[in-house]
Amino acid sequence: MTEVSLAIPVYNSAPFLDGLFECLRGLARFPGEIVFLDDASSDDSLQRLRVFAEKSGLPVPVRVIANEYNAGIAGAYNRLVRETQGEWVQLLDGDDALVERDYYAQVMSALTVDNVLVITGLESNSALLRHDARWFSRLVPRHPPVWWPLLGSFATRSGVFYRRQSLIDHPFTDPMYPGSDVIHLLDLRRTGRCLFMSRPRVFHRVHEQSTSSRSRDYTAYRRQLARFGGGVRFVHGCDIALRQLAHRWSR
Repeated sequence: MTEVSLAIPVYNSAPFLDGLFECLRGLARFPGEIVFLDDASSDDSLQRLRVFAEKSGLPVPVRVIANEYNAGIAGAYNRLVRETQGEWVQLLDGDDALVERDYYAQVMSALTVDNVLVITGLESNSALLRHDARWFSRLVPRHPPVWWPLLGSFATRSGVFYRRQSLIDHPFTDPMYPGSDVIHLLDLRRTGRCLFMSRPRVFHRVHEQSTSSRSRDYTAYRRQLARFGGGVRFVHGCDIALRQLAHRWSR
């Protein structure tokens, strides 16, 4: 089996940890390891992670590491990449979850030397995101061209399997800016083949504590999009407008 590291950054995620733990315990197949990183939470997230790691009963290693000071999203992701050991790494945010029990059983056959990225589908409590993913993800080619938008309307960052070496060579921009994860993915898609799977899915939770798209400044993002040409700039601009609308409707 191709070795996969499930890396989970956590920051003040206590309200969502019970659901996350239940999700992990319910899996029918597991990644090679699970690594949690607490990014200097001010709630009891770290203590709860340590209890879970000690008593989870999962058939794979579960480790908890902690930052003394908050490193931010990119800092947490980049540290997790360095700490993990798998050939592939999935960065699952602490307030997201895997939808299917056999999620990894469905993904493993796609993690081949032919692919640099494997991106799985999206489920959400946002009605617009959910219906968009359900009805339009079937139109996404299995190997989508670089200009095709994926993060946002059809997938969440938590549903991306990165070849770990590609993240070592091309770490996340630190500090991240609104939309920098999309730019990062576009750069990685230039390095090799990307495979999209509408199933299995990751549940992306839109909630009051999440950063709202409607209040974010996308000036830097739109400027970076220009590097990829007019087509990419147009379709990703439409995608960001849809994401803003979805967040607005979710509230």
